[in-house]
Amino acid sequence: MFKLFTVTEATRLLPVIERHVGLMQRARREAAELKQRIADLAERPQTPRTSAKVEAFNLMRELEFVVHEAQEAKAELDRLGVELTDLEHGAVAFPASVGGEVVALTWSQGQASITHYRRLAGDAAPQLLPARAREA
Repeated sequence: MFKLFTVTEATRLLPVIERHVGLMQRARREAAELKQRIADLAERPQTPRTSAKVEAFNLMRELEFVVHEAQEAKAELDRLGVELTDLEHGAVAFPASVGGEVVALTWSQGQASITHYRRLAGDAAPQLLPARAREA
C-alpha cells in the first residue's frame, strides 16, 4: 500500500524515524568494528587455538545480532512507508503530494523540520516547500 504523507503527518513521525535511523547508523559502526576484530583475530598467532575459535564464534554471533537489529529498524521504516535515502546523513523521504504532484518530502538528521521536497520525475534537486504545503 502506498501512503501519501502530509507535512504534519511526516513531522509527527520524525522522532520515530530518527530513532530507527540512529539505530541503523550505530549498527553500521558496530558491524564494521566487529568485522575488523574478526579479521584481526584471524591474523593473530593463535595460542591456544580453541580460545580463538570461541572468541571468533562469539564475535560472529554478536555481528549477527547487530545486523538483525539494523534489518528490523529498516523493516519498520518500510512498514511506515518512509524511504531511507542516505544512511550516513540520516536522510529519508516521505511520499507526499504538492500542488497535485506526487513528490518526496525530504528530511535529514539535524533538521528541525521538513522544509523541502524533491520531484520524482525530472529535476530531483530539493526545492523549498511552498508555505501552503508546510501548513498542511
